[in-house]
Amino acid sequence: MDKDASIFKGLLVVFFLFVVILSFIQFSVKDIIGFDGYLHIKAADLIKENGFFKEFPWTVNSILNTKYADIQLLFRLALIPFTFFGLINGAKIAAIVFGASCFTVFYWYLKKNGITFPLIWTFIYLLASVELMYRFLLPRAMPLSVLFLILTFYFVEEKKLKSLFALSFLYVWLYSAFLFSFMVVLLSFVLDWAMHKKIDHSLLVYSIGGIMAGLIINPYFPNNLTLLYLQLFKVNLLGNLFNVEWQPWSFGQLLFHNIVPFICFFAAIFFNAKNKKISKKNLLLFLISLIFLIFTIKSKRMQEYFVPFAVLFLAFSINDFIIKLKEKKADYFKYLKYSFIFIIIVLAPINYINLEKTIDEGNFLYKYEKGALWLKNNAPKGSLVFINAYAFNYLFFYNSDVKYTHGIDLTYSYLYDADKFERYMDLLQGKDFDYNVIKTDYNPDYVFIGKIKPDKQIAEFILKFKKDFELEYEDDFTAIFKVKK
Repeated sequence: MDKDASIFKGLLVVFFLFVVILSFIQFSVKDIIGFDGYLHIKAADLIKENGFFKEFPWTVNSILNTKYADIQLLFRLALIPFTFFGLINGAKIAAIVFGASCFTVFYWYLKKNGITFPLIWTFIYLLASVELMYRFLLPRAMPLSVLFLILTFYFVEEKKLKSLFALSFLYVWLYSAFLFSFMVVLLSFVLDWAMHKKIDHSLLVYSIGGIMAGLIINPYFPNNLTLLYLQLFKVNLLGNLFNVEWQPWSFGQLLFHNIVPFICFFAAIFFNAKNKKISKKNLLLFLISLIFLIFTIKSKRMQEYFVPFAVLFLAFSINDFIIKLKEKKADYFKYLKYSFIFIIIVLAPINYINLEKTIDEGNFLYKYEKGALWLKNNAPKGSLVFINAYAFNYLFFYNSDVKYTHGIDLTYSYLYDADKFERYMDLLQGKDFDYNVIKTDYNPDYVFIGKIKPDKQIAEFILKFKKDFELEYEDDFTAIFKVKK
């Protein structure tokens, strides 16, 4: 067997290993894990059936209703093949395949660079945080985004200009985090100039060229530019006001959820300081890890980028030490290897137990199935349904024939109409109104509420203005009211 065939076989083994691991966790529950997967797989199915949609009429009080662009278009296209397994199973299988692909590329990059213990480091990546493990179970673009970033590192190092151009183009279509790939290219350029007095603009030109091509050669141009600006500077990392996952952890939570990547990051700094020198690659990994650490302090979502690059930073920084240990002190090398394996063996069951709890805490939308199906079978097409925004993805999954007042991200609604949105939030928080805000501001046909704490204030509001509402459907978990005109 030649070398390339052997490497390919090894990658297949790693891929299927992580498929098995992720499948075991993923299919521990029968429903889609989390909230966003319902939206993404449904959107992919609609594209499969009807082609690209240039408007998004399903969230009426949202900037998406007026300036829509699908800035995750490639991700939706990647989901389409999985829709043939059924939407729920398709979303789960997609999450498994995308996650396993990310870990496989992570392993491949380590192996390609001659890093000792590549599989161990890959498992440390997997087990570094329960929060991150949970995110790998969601049918979202994150694993593919990290995969693209690792490939960006490789193409920059190898100066594969055409590949970098193509990857930059595809990254723009995949996810708004494409700017991170340019950050890698720019930092590499600056380091070449600072450390070696080399000025080679080719990487910058091909990276910028791919990004510009992806922005312009786009079914949604020029709306994609407007939405990207809003997404980057007002909705997500730099400005999100309402989405919990974009908010920061408390200091204690930050430490608790990131103890492993913090150890990796600071241990890597220690080994580089001890050597009294640092290679360009290690310096680049340090800067990228540091930037993502700062972002993680500001927003818990950025953990998904901090973790892999903190682990890579340590793997590359400690590798020379491990090689010397293997050559000079074989017994110590074995002890180190067994210590790593022991850490993985200890972390795995602890993380799995905590992961089960995390999954269970967010696994309640399936209780809304009967209510969602009632709307599907009884609400006329085009009806407007007033909802608490968290329920949108699930209701949209079952019924895309009606419209909903809010959904996807509350900041979208705030940017659409700040005054109306403030009244909406006041209603959800139980403020006493002397007029029917639901009817006056939204004039919906129906109101959908779940029988959980976040919807309690809506129920009490309806009770106060009961003359304006008529109960149409009720079960143990949902209630649907018709709004009297």
